[in-house]
Amino acid sequence: PTLPCPPIRVSLCPCPSSLHPHTHPPLGVIAPNPGAEVGGMGAQRCPPQPGTQRLRSPSGEKTKGMMGVSELLISTCVQCVLFSLLSAQPLLVVGFSGPLLVFEEAFYAFCSSNGLEYIVGRVWIGFWLILLVLVVVACEGSFLVRYLSRYTQEIFSFLISLIFIFETFSKLVTIFKDHPLKREYDVQPDVQPGVPEPNTALLSLVLMAGTFFLAFFLRKFKNSSFLPGKVRRLIGDFGVPISIFIMALADFFINDTYTQKLSVPKGLQVTNSSARGWFIHPMGRTSPFPIWMMFASVIPALLVFILIFLETQITT
Repeated sequence: PTLPCPPIRVSLCPCPSSLHPHTHPPLGVIAPNPGAEVGGMGAQRCPPQPGTQRLRSPSGEKTKGMMGVSELLISTCVQCVLFSLLSAQPLLVVGFSGPLLVFEEAFYAFCSSNGLEYIVGRVWIGFWLILLVLVVVACEGSFLVRYLSRYTQEIFSFLISLIFIFETFSKLVTIFKDHPLKREYDVQPDVQPGVPEPNTALLSLVLMAGTFFLAFFLRKFKNSSFLPGKVRRLIGDFGVPISIFIMALADFFINDTYTQKLSVPKGLQVTNSSARGWFIHPMGRTSPFPIWMMFASVIPALLVFILIFLETQITT
């Protein structure tokens, strides 16, 4: 019988062997013999295996790739074109927001627990949503905004900010769990494909904190006495995009530390090509979709409509 391979002791503390690259394998490579040490925090890191550590978009992560970056970009493009042709310039960013992200997560969990196809149910929600929007627009339903107070606007804006803050720290905690800050790791080579990298967690924390504080500083810079007023106003209004660009540029030039990047399919490909294609059959993809669920989809469609209505009428 084959005996299980004992765990490999992986040391991440600096040692004199890091001065000689041929003495030990570089950080990120499992030593071939049990008990070997991998030394040198500054050693060259081997890239992770393809597909092992990929960062999805928030919607793709919540829906297991059923609705990801490609679907969001194409649908947003089509919506903006139709919006401009049939209406006017949109008053807000057309795309996923915090409340819609929470809705997608909740609806995906509901479909998974009841054995329903999430993407087919999402199609029927879209059908009902179109009908609801047409009825409300025909009846001039926008007048309902007069009953919404400033308090409602602040609560809804706070909810959107709170959701994104929670998602940020949740993702950061996940990174620290995958790459804990330890000096030594016990690694099973037949189970774990690589060695955790604590520098990934540290750099992710630095980038997150740097983006926040830089955006906060640029926002406050708008009310300072430096530079002309128009320049200060321009820097203050675009403080968040500027800080994101600077931190992304810093991450681009740091080559010796791995950080998760957004996985975008090449060309016009769906995010999860093994699960579905571009066309979703309304009657069911792998099994017949329940008729009662086709009509019951009006309830989540109504919730989505309320979210879109509030975002359009309140947060603009």
